[in-house]
This record gives sequence, structure tokens and C-alpha cells, in this order.
Amino acid sequence: MNQNEPLLTIVIPVRNRQEIVGRTLRSIAAQTLRPLEVVLVDNASADSTPQILSKWAESISDSGIDVKILSETIPGASAARNCGLAAVATPFVMFFDSDDEMRPGHAERIDSYLRANPDCELVGFGAAMMDADGWTSPLRDSDGENLMRDHILHGIFATQRFAVSTELLRRVGGWDESLPGWNDLELGVRLLVASQSTALIHGDASVVIHPEADSISAPGYGARAAELEAAIEKIENTLRSADRIKEMRWARAKRMILGGLCRREGYKPAAKTVMQKALSAEPRRIERLKLRLAAMSVTLTGHGGAMIASLLKEPSAE
Repeated sequence: MNQNEPLLTIVIPVRNRQEIVGRTLRSIAAQTLRPLEVVLVDNASADSTPQILSKWAESISDSGIDVKILSETIPGASAARNCGLAAVATPFVMFFDSDDEMRPGHAERIDSYLRANPDCELVGFGAAMMDADGWTSPLRDSDGENLMRDHILHGIFATQRFAVSTELLRRVGGWDESLPGWNDLELGVRLLVASQSTALIHGDASVVIHPEADSISAPGYGARAAELEAAIEKIENTLRSADRIKEMRWARAKRMILGGLCRREGYKPAAKTVMQKALSAEPRRIERLKLRLAAMSVTLTGHGGAMIASLLKEPSAE
């Protein structure tokens, strides 16, 4: 790879973010990587977001950052991301959200890793969550032993946590625009199935996630149970089509965790429907007990379900 040619493009969908997108844009401008390709996709904003994007792009035009601003009228982050993906000309692409920020060395860190490992098609990295008081806590990482399990249960390839070969992402079909929720969870499964070389970069998190009221990271599972379950169904279909049947136990576990979250929020009918699907697909009594314990932990405490679910045993045959 030519060191003087850009390797990586950052794609950021933006919709009605006039109050907070500046934080994300400042973190992009502070990146140490040059040259740097950035694609901003305005997703039919009704506020002053388009003007803010244009003004910012003009302000950094001489900084070595090449900014493209696109418009996507179809609502939804996945449609906007696919719009941005179509404009990517570099070998790799990395997505980001308009309410988060990256540390100054983040893009250079990813670029350096990919240049040093030219066979890598998909690389994941850590992130931290910042609460309203400014405290950050790292999100669950993976030891690399079982990437599919860790992604389905913990989202280790969530939107802000991976860079991928542009060709690979296009080959698997890009983002699924029919899924309004957990679309990055579903995409990560398709990428893991298709990738011939997947890696993780460990160390301090260089991405900081700021949950917002209208962010995909925001709570509120019961009202969206059907939307989220649709993503799980597509994950199951992907695993089944790839003959990775044994890994479908992680999708069952995700259903139970979703059911536990629904029950915690008082959506008991939705919880019952979701959990019955998971339990009816698990023939082993002891594993059904683990699934029930995972859901119960989430219902009572709001967490712990994934840790219990990770104890599910591999079936000898299904």
C-alpha cells in the first residue's frame, strides 16, 4: 500500500444534530492521520445541521482532511450509511455516529494497524461509554476466543467499533435498511461469517460514546421488541445459511436477554413472546435453565444476562 494514498474513509450519518454534532466534528478535525477522507451524509435534517456541516468542511479545507457532504432523503441511519458507502473510494471504511467522539490518534491507530496487516479484512477495537457526569467506562471487550459469541452478546463490532474492507462490506450487501434497530448487530454477524481475516486491537479505548435520548444506544426495549427481534431473526437466517448452526445458541440467548429487558420495563406480553421463541428452539433442559437465568438476571438487575448466557454449551448436534 502506498503510504501517501489514503487507506481509510470515515462515514458519518447526521440527522437533526445542530446542538451536538460540533463535538463529533471537532474530534474528526483533531485526528492526527493525514491524508484523511471523511464522508458526511445529511439524512433529511429539518434544522440547521446542513449549514453546520458545510461551514465546518470549509473551515478545515486546508488541513489535509478531504470532506464530502452528501444528502440522503430516505430516513434511517442505515440508508444514510449506505449512501456514504457508495461514495467511498478507499480500501477501508469506518463508520461513526454524530453524537460521539474519537480520540485524536484513533484514525491513525486504525490506519497503522491495517497497513501493517494487509491481509486483514475486518478489525474491531474498544470503546468507552460516557455518562451525564462525564465519567467514562470501557465497554465489554473480547479475548478473541469466540468473536461471534462476543459480538452477538456484547456488540463488539457495533457501529463505532470496527473498520472493514470496503469491498467486503459491499459484497455482503451493506447495511440492512429494513432494520430500524440492532442493524449493526446484524451487520456484524454477516461480516464475521464472510471475513477471511478478522482481528481485534486491544488497549485503551479511543472511541467515546455519548448516549443521547434519540440515539440507537438509548434504552427502551419493550416498545421496540418487534424491531429488535427482526434483527435476531435475520442473524439466525445468516448463521443457518452459512451452516453455523451451533452458533445459533447465541442468538437464542440474545432473545432471552431482550425478553428480560422487556419484562424489566413492564412489557410482559412482548417478553413472553420473545422468550418462548428462544426456549422452544433449545431442546436441552439444562441449557433452557441457563437461558431462563440469563433473562431473570436482566429483569432483576438490568445486566448479567450475557455473562450467564456465555456459559451455554455447544450442542453435539442440532
